[in-house]
Amino acid sequence: MTTATIDQLRRSPRQARSRDRVEGFLDAGDALLAAEGSSGLSTVRVAAEAGASIGTLYHWFPDKEAIAEALALRYWGELAAVVAAVADEIEAGLDEDPVDVVINALAAGFRERPGFLALWYGDLRSEQIRDATRPTRGNVQGSIERILAVAHPDAGAALRATVARVVVLIGDGALREAFRLAQDGDPTVLSECRHALRVYVESRLGRRS
Repeated sequence: MTTATIDQLRRSPRQARSRDRVEGFLDAGDALLAAEGSSGLSTVRVAAEAGASIGTLYHWFPDKEAIAEALALRYWGELAAVVAAVADEIEAGLDEDPVDVVINALAAGFRERPGFLALWYGDLRSEQIRDATRPTRGNVQGSIERILAVAHPDAGAALRATVARVVVLIGDGALREAFRLAQDGDPTVLSECRHALRVYVESRLGRRS
């Protein structure tokens, strides 16, 4: 977890030892989600998995919802970094279809984070978690705006921002369905998602430069 993500927690640790302890709890929660799904996440199980007392866990996380929120922040922080890296590559001259690169990168990120899939697409995804992660998901939109600025430099900035927002909305729904259907992401849905986004972006911003 990055420093920025740790600082977003309801109770933010300051000392290195405390940060390591919080990371340990989140690693434990991630392992339980990946192995057992959302039903495996509980304060008692996380404390035991981390090798800590329940009292120590409660100091940082008063309930399993707080753990789920912290994990969601960590997952989305990692995925935002994935898309930011794609934006860096495209700004540096990567000559590939940006829609393909973004969807492929996110799909790979989802495959590597089964705990995220169990949380985000399970019964732990609450309105509070959606609100908490909205700024980080906004960073994904910002990276897509950077990508669109390279691919479609003649389009207006306001229009690119709108298109980037819609790309995130469409992509989220399509990726959710793809990974609901198959553990590695249904290839047909992923292919259709790329096609739909490519057609949409070109219809609004023109052909890629």
